[in-house]
Amino acid sequence: AVLIAGLIWWLAVLVVVRRAARPLPPRIADAAPAAWGAVAGLGVVVLLCFADLGSINWIVVAAGAAVVWLAVTPRRRVPPLSPGRRTRLALDALVVALVLALVPDLVIFRPEQAASDLAVAIETGIIQFHHDFLLGPANEVLAGEPLLRGTASQYGVGSLYLLVGWFEVAPIGYGTLGFLTGAMTAGWFAAGYVVLRLAGTARLLAAAALGVAIVALAFNLTYPVGALPQSGPLRFGLPMALVLAAAVAERLPTRARAARVAELGVLGLSAVWSLEAFAFTAVTFAAISVARATLRPGPGRLRTIGAALGWGAIACITAHVALALATVAATGGPPRWGEYLAYLREFLTGPVGDLTYDVSRWTPGLAIGAGYLVSAAALIELTRRGGGLVARERPALVVLAGLTAYGIALLSYYVDRSQDHILVHVALPALLVGAGWLGVIDRTRAEADPRARTTGLAVGLGVAVLVLAVAWSSVDERFPRTPLAHAAPGAPGLRAALHRLWHPPPLNPAAPAGERALERWMPGERRSVVLTEPDLATEILVRSRRADRLLLGDPWETSFVSHRMLPGLRRRIDALRAGDRVLLDDPARQTLASLHAAPQLDPLRDPVKRLAPLQEWALHRLSTRYRLRPVAPAVDGFTAMQLEARR
Repeated sequence: AVLIAGLIWWLAVLVVVRRAARPLPPRIADAAPAAWGAVAGLGVVVLLCFADLGSINWIVVAAGAAVVWLAVTPRRRVPPLSPGRRTRLALDALVVALVLALVPDLVIFRPEQAASDLAVAIETGIIQFHHDFLLGPANEVLAGEPLLRGTASQYGVGSLYLLVGWFEVAPIGYGTLGFLTGAMTAGWFAAGYVVLRLAGTARLLAAAALGVAIVALAFNLTYPVGALPQSGPLRFGLPMALVLAAAVAERLPTRARAARVAELGVLGLSAVWSLEAFAFTAVTFAAISVARATLRPGPGRLRTIGAALGWGAIACITAHVALALATVAATGGPPRWGEYLAYLREFLTGPVGDLTYDVSRWTPGLAIGAGYLVSAAALIELTRRGGGLVARERPALVVLAGLTAYGIALLSYYVDRSQDHILVHVALPALLVGAGWLGVIDRTRAEADPRARTTGLAVGLGVAVLVLAVAWSSVDERFPRTPLAHAAPGAPGLRAALHRLWHPPPLNPAAPAGERALERWMPGERRSVVLTEPDLATEILVRSRRADRLLLGDPWETSFVSHRMLPGLRRRIDALRAGDRVLLDDPARQTLASLHAAPQLDPLRDPVKRLAPLQEWALHRLSTRYRLRPVAPAVDGFTAMQLEARR
């Protein structure tokens, strides 16, 4: 019913738009500015439907309204200041430094409070669950297991190698992973500011846009910046680097060749980063290429687009060849992409992909999607009209084309995972698109009707004030956790915060006991068999600087592709010998007892559900091939079992 109603609506819109494209009678044309004002006012009213009215800070609304009034009210022009080039660069550098100092969260997790606060305990568990998806496989690569040669991750290849490179500098752990994620997020936001400046957006407007972004998209996150590594630039950020390179190519002709090479480099890197990153980056690259070809004068546009796409394909092939050669040099064999494709099949066509979430009523995702639609329509209309404005604003239009395509591609993730807190993670391009268009409107003093221009600025700034007012309540909680707050006089200090991230407290209070159990009963091992609760197993191995002998990585993640992992897991279990030891915790011992009571049970089809499915399968096979004898009574909930040959 909704689909049919939507189709009827869009057919009616098509008729109206076709009529509006013809010359209007003078009487109607004279009323156009008033009509635009009415439309803009209705747009702001509609946006209130997407806001939580109870969270609006009316002081911010009042202050913002005053700022908007000052920005759009005609007044006697004051000669603008004309700072020198060095001063301008210094001001931009100051804004970038503030962004870098305000976006990261230096606290991230609070396990010390988990025992007395259920909400903190749940938050800590969710953070650990998501970190383990990356820490598990990264720990295996650090132990000498290259990706796509027995080890894989659902989050791709390039992203994991980036983490491994970082963990060669910093110790592997939850704190250092959170710090890296926060630093990358800060760089993502700072790159957005640089993109706006290169597109011609005024410094004050670009800085204000990043201020709104920090409050609404960093402070206002449900989980702190760095808590969910998969929901940040590690997964979504490569297209921003592409847009930045395109902005440099358009704004700085002397750097255009190097910037174009950088664009191809980012596209090629995305091809071996992950399928998701490649899809987002390829869509952005295609939009930028089409915009450039469409805005160039003269014929040959299709040939220009074809050449750009051809060079893009060469960049992707080159990246794959380089990865294959590096893998052959390191392991003696080519990468086995089937290990990664197995994850894609499960998420795209398998039961794991069936996991979804209901869309909330009046989700702001609808407003963001409408904003992208308006941006795309405006780009098409301006390009169709041509003229001096389009020629002068070419850098801004190319950047806006890239940002719009980037935002649309990124919004597809929210469509698949439609929780409101996820929308905040993918909304940065929308804010940059809005700021970019405000910059274009601000520069159209000669071409635009003054009333229409004033209305456009007022509406754009009014939307920013509304977003800021809704998100302002998060400032009191999140600002004290930023690097800027930690560096202030009387604050805890950056050194203490960084030391805590480099040497974090245990997220699971049982992890230190697991470490001690490994040292007591399995000393000197670089690889150990640890079959405990999945997240606890990963934390014990990471904290003890050991790898999993069974190569389960993160047990939850590898269980998504259990059919692919079984042959290798069977070989590794069969390679164990009598005298080898296995560390179990209470849930693992309970699982073992359940398996002994029902030996016909298939853990993959009918799991006991105390461990991850592959852990239960491994425990079942171990108990079938060997007798598991306790080395000593359980200590702190952990027991070491020694394998003994069955007669």
